[in-house]
Amino acid sequence: MSTPTTSTRRTTPRADCVADAAGGITFDVAGTGAHDGALVLKRRGGSGPADEVRLPLSTSGEGSSRAVLPSAVELAEGRWDAYTESGEAVEPGIRDLRALVDQEPGSGRIAVRVPYPTADGRLAVRCWVRTPHAEAGAIGFAPEQGAMSVEGVLYGTELGEGAVVEARLRSGERVHEVPVSGAGRTFGFTLAYAPIAEGGAGEERLWELWLRPASDAPRVRISRILDDVWDKKSIFVYPKQRTAAYQAAACYTGDNDLCVRVTVPA
Repeated sequence: MSTPTTSTRRTTPRADCVADAAGGITFDVAGTGAHDGALVLKRRGGSGPADEVRLPLSTSGEGSSRAVLPSAVELAEGRWDAYTESGEAVEPGIRDLRALVDQEPGSGRIAVRVPYPTADGRLAVRCWVRTPHAEAGAIGFAPEQGAMSVEGVLYGTELGEGAVVEARLRSGERVHEVPVSGAGRTFGFTLAYAPIAEGGAGEERLWELWLRPASDAPRVRISRILDDVWDKKSIFVYPKQRTAAYQAAACYTGDNDLCVRVTVPA
């Protein structure tokens, strides 16, 4: 007579997340690895000791454990993948990101952390660390003028004499400057497309937008990170302006940095 065998069912580790506006995240982990001892965050592409953070797990309910990433814990800017201590990738569960919508952080260092599902179904945390930071707000378009306008808010610095916005060709070969309006922490500018469309027939070029708050200040990347959208590239899609000389459109990169994409016919 054969002896009955008992099989142990393995369930994929899965974490529900609650993010707070200060940069903290609570992970409730269920499934295999829920009691492994720690949830491990590893920065993609990193290899040093600062590129791995171990968050102790404590029992929070039947079959689940909780790990907390405090806002005081330093995470370098980048994408951090979540694993169990035994090395198994964690799947994303319910993500409560309501506290990240319409954030109003202090005027100093900006640290934003957004848990998100990767394209292959794993849990990761997108982290931004900016000091200072230029947050893009409303973007308007004037097709009759062939231009775009942007309003925004500065954190960690204020506008001074000689403030300009730089449209910088990603290859680094060209820089085009436009004046900045506003005062204190608020800024605005208008960028005409024709000057950055000159030359480069038959090419598609990406122009990065930077704010130099004063003539003697370092430039600051203009981005939009103070919300719950971890990748605006395919979500914030703006109209293209077409003329006989060029096609141009504002866009965000996969890192939520504001750019202008210009194509010049051959």
